[in-house]
Amino acid sequence: MKTIIITGSNSGIGKEAAQILAKSGHRILMLCRDSEKSRQVQREIVSQSGNEDVFLVPVDLAEPGSMRAAVAQIKSEYPVIDVLVNNAGIYKVKRQETPGGVEITLSVNFLAPFMLSQMLLENLQASGNGRIINVVSELYKNGSIDFGNLMLEKGYKAGDAYANAKLATVLYTVELANRVKNTGLCVNAMHPGVLATDAFRDYPALLTKVLNLFLEIPHKGGERIAYLAVSDEVEAVSGKYFYKTEARPIELPNLANGTTEKLWGLAEELTGLA
Repeated sequence: MKTIIITGSNSGIGKEAAQILAKSGHRILMLCRDSEKSRQVQREIVSQSGNEDVFLVPVDLAEPGSMRAAVAQIKSEYPVIDVLVNNAGIYKVKRQETPGGVEITLSVNFLAPFMLSQMLLENLQASGNGRIINVVSELYKNGSIDFGNLMLEKGYKAGDAYANAKLATVLYTVELANRVKNTGLCVNAMHPGVLATDAFRDYPALLTKVLNLFLEIPHKGGERIAYLAVSDEVEAVSGKYFYKTEARPIELPNLANGTTEKLWGLAEELTGLA
């Protein structure tokens, strides 16, 4: 049994991955909002998988204080974590800020994975062969890191905010993989496919329904996450990018252009980890 954390596992591909891995007998920690929906999904996964080791850890990924509380709970109960899947993500049509004044797409899609990964490093390394999986998107290729307008206070576009945050996560993935080399911890990014999830829930319901007709079902994405989480085939692979079901990871080009160290420092400052 592995202890596997999955953020955003109350819907979409996170839920599907949790279901698949629970059926395989692994302990699942669902990091989701404290809501009746989350509790219902937790009960559903337990019922359908026959696995009682599925637990809800309430968290608000836009709130550093909430993440600290969740991590404190996890550390007190699970000194060893085998897999962290940073899956949760949002796509906001209109610009919003967290209570801490951070643009919310950047906060949830990049700073939350950064913060959770950094705070849980010790537990993941205690596994001996721990894994961090950062769910990103092919759209990261359209992103840019502009420190003069990182929060997109000027000229906000939803697509730009999303792509920029995913690019930041890819940069973080590569840098973290380098920093933990030879510790037994593997860190990878993956594109699960273009899937019919509720990530684009800000769009009108009719438009979302039409779009979903042309997208893959969430179960496919769940299978791809589960594969990276426990497959022996990728046990020693780190610092790479997986596209859908490609067993062979893709080498990431040199994307940093001198920005990675500055981005890391800024992430530490914004999350209070400096």
